[in-house]
Amino acid sequence: MKRWNRVISPFAVLGLGSLAIALTTLSSRAIANSPDPLTQLLSTRSCVGCNLAGADLRRYDLSGVNLSKANLRNANFFQANLENADLHGADLRDAYLGEVNGRAANFNAARLDYANLNRGDFAGATFYTTSFREALIERVNFQNALLSAADFTQAVIVATDFRGAVLCGALMPYGDYRHACTAAETNAAAE
Repeated sequence: MKRWNRVISPFAVLGLGSLAIALTTLSSRAIANSPDPLTQLLSTRSCVGCNLAGADLRRYDLSGVNLSKANLRNANFFQANLENADLHGADLRDAYLGEVNGRAANFNAARLDYANLNRGDFAGATFYTTSFREALIERVNFQNALLSAADFTQAVIVATDFRGAVLCGALMPYGDYRHACTAAETNAAAE
C-alpha cells in the first residue's frame, strides 16, 4: 500500500482560520443582539417561558404583561404592579410578592409554594389549581378572587380577606372545600 504525503497549502490553513473567525464573530453578534429576559419583558411587555429566576422586579409597573410559564423563582416583586398580568403556569416558588397589586391577574396553575404574599392585593384575580403550599399569606386581599382547586396545604394564612372568593375544591389548612360545588362555581372555574 502506498502512502501519500499530503502537503497542506498555507492558503488552505489561512482560509480555514478566516472561516473560524467569521463564524465566531457572527455567533457573538447573534448573542449580543438577543435581549436578556428583563429587557425583553420591559420592551415587549411579554416574556413567555423566559427565565427571570431571582430577578429584582421591585416597584416595576408590570400591568398587563405576559409572563405565562416563566421561571420567576426567588424573584422580588415588592410593590410591583401586576394588575391584569398573565402569569398562568408561572413558577413563583420562593418569590416575594409583598404589597403587590395583582388585581385581576391570571395566576391559574401557577406555583406559589413557599412564596410570601404579605399585604398583597389580588382582588378579582384567578388562581385556578394554583399551588400555595407552605406560602406565607398575611393580610392579603383575595376578595372576589377565583381560588377553585387551589392548594393551600401547610400555608400560613393570617388576617386574609376571602370575601366573595370562590374556594370550590380548595385545600385549606383550616377547612376542606373539596365538597360538591354549585353550578355557578363550576362555571366560573371553567372560564
